[in-house]
Amino acid sequence: MGFFQQFIDFLNRGGPAMYALLLLSIVSVGIVLERLYFFSKQHSDPNQLLREIGDRVSKDDMNGAIAVCDRHKGMLPKILQFGLYRHEKSRADISDALSISLLEQLNSLEANLSIIGTVAVIAPFVGLFGTVLGIIRAFNDIALKGNSTPAVVAAGVAEALVTTAAGLAVAVIAVVFFNYFKSRIKAYNQEMIVAANKLAEMLAFHNAGAPIPTELYTPRKAPFSGGGAPAPRPSGPAGK
Repeated sequence: MGFFQQFIDFLNRGGPAMYALLLLSIVSVGIVLERLYFFSKQHSDPNQLLREIGDRVSKDDMNGAIAVCDRHKGMLPKILQFGLYRHEKSRADISDALSISLLEQLNSLEANLSIIGTVAVIAPFVGLFGTVLGIIRAFNDIALKGNSTPAVVAAGVAEALVTTAAGLAVAVIAVVFFNYFKSRIKAYNQEMIVAANKLAEMLAFHNAGAPIPTELYTPRKAPFSGGGAPAPRPSGPAGK
């Protein structure tokens, strides 16, 4: 109860602007936690996903490739599955379908991020508004009491300094997380684009009846049989 009372006293000392900053900080923290949880649910290894899909595509097991996407979590498996359902189409049609799915999922990546950006922009202004209110209060106290002793202006100056510091603190934290999520979105978007293009190439080679190049996915190595490598055949005439 003591800490809670101290916190309320701190808010009251800063004036009405402090309650606005408290609301902004609560909104920011809620969105940050939601975004952290969202990114934790995304697929973390696109190469592994492509390997499993490529193994089944190379064996002409499209249903198995689609089932691989069902077993994995996140947006990338959904995007690749969207292309796998159209595996019999042309290379251009598959690429168009993957591009549409990518654009749809991009909105999910950036959901609520603009709110954090807005908080980062307006929090210093809210703090400045509290500073102005504190200065107004200080001058009103001077006018009412007819003197300008430190005791008279201390409350107003304290209110101004508290709201300024709080506004900057909220803004700095919001900017840090905004840039962090922006960088994660950029990196994840690039991963999805590369994976989608590799899948389109896989399906194009498969539809053409050609073997899938190993650079598009890393095939699983066959287990070592222990039989050893065959002996080289002699290059010269037999018996020599």
